[in-house]
Amino acid sequence: PASTYETDSERRRREFSSEWQQQLKMMIDLIYYLLVLLFIPQKYTINALLCGQQEPRRLHIMSSSKNDDYYSVKQAGDLDKPVVDRRQIIIQSSTVAASIFQQFTSPVISYAAEEESTEISRGTIFEIQDPNSYSAAVYIPKATDGKEQAKQTSLPLLVVLHGAGVNEHSALYEFITPGGDHTNLPPYLLSTQQAPPSLSENFVVVAPYVGQGKRSLYDEPRSKILSFIKWCNAYIESQTFDDGTNISINRQKVSLFGFSEGATLAVELATTRQFQGVVTASYGFTGPLPKMAIERLQGIPIWAFHSKGDDIYDVQCSDRLVESLLSYEGGLDVFAVGDIIKYTKLISPTKDKMEPGREHVRAALVASRSAEVFSWLLSLK
Repeated sequence: PASTYETDSERRRREFSSEWQQQLKMMIDLIYYLLVLLFIPQKYTINALLCGQQEPRRLHIMSSSKNDDYYSVKQAGDLDKPVVDRRQIIIQSSTVAASIFQQFTSPVISYAAEEESTEISRGTIFEIQDPNSYSAAVYIPKATDGKEQAKQTSLPLLVVLHGAGVNEHSALYEFITPGGDHTNLPPYLLSTQQAPPSLSENFVVVAPYVGQGKRSLYDEPRSKILSFIKWCNAYIESQTFDDGTNISINRQKVSLFGFSEGATLAVELATTRQFQGVVTASYGFTGPLPKMAIERLQGIPIWAFHSKGDDIYDVQCSDRLVESLLSYEGGLDVFAVGDIIKYTKLISPTKDKMEPGREHVRAALVASRSAEVFSWLLSLK
């Protein structure tokens, strides 16, 4: 019957309505994406925003011939898991380190003044600033004897890569002041005279700081971090310290110490094969290492620290890292594994309910206090 068919005018009305609705939807989507690009930080993608979670972490594998990222691999399984704001938990737990230290000692902080006219004293923590990248907390060991006054000493360099934090203050404050975000790392031990002699008497220590208002070095371009290290070497070598000495950095003995997101960053930077050794604490990449990364890490000494009670990054993250390196076909000589790959797995206390993040930061505290760690780095050829 005729009533079952729409008239020409009804059909045109329906088509017009459908086209209008499609155009309206396209306009709304376009406005939404423009607002996102203008006002949302770049670390959030459109898909991640629609899903209500951050972009999955990527492991950057560095080219050995260039400073640019070679390619990146998504961290496995993040989009399949419930949203966990690990970054916020890490930030909240950053002050736990100070409370752990304060149980044992009252800090005696000694650092050089920041004025340009002030000579820098060896054996203190001072701050430097690269105008093109980062500020950093720096430590230069004291001269060991009078003979050193007349010569330029070549020293190994330890680059400390911090994890996520609120980062509201200067590099010196965050690294060496109780309550700072990064007081579970070697600079704090050095400032409170608690560092093992194998560290305090032998290493130049440089801890780049992402900057006030930023969250983590992990979010920074890898080439920028590598450029900072080169600048820092040149800056330190240009200084004459208050005792009249100069030092040089032994470019063949530059090692990395990374905590949390800084540990993942340290492993990424190690794929450039520019570093002699790597110490990781609470390593946080949850996916398996891609083959190219494993190939580039072969033969690079790595010592991993992780607590079984870590509630931020599960100990399985470090388990997978170590397993990937050990099981690579044609890889490590089984007789040299003890020198190349080391793994310290901490057992967490179970007496009382612990503060969130306490075991996460404790791994870095244990590694920072270990004289054996820095003796091991010194022994690497």
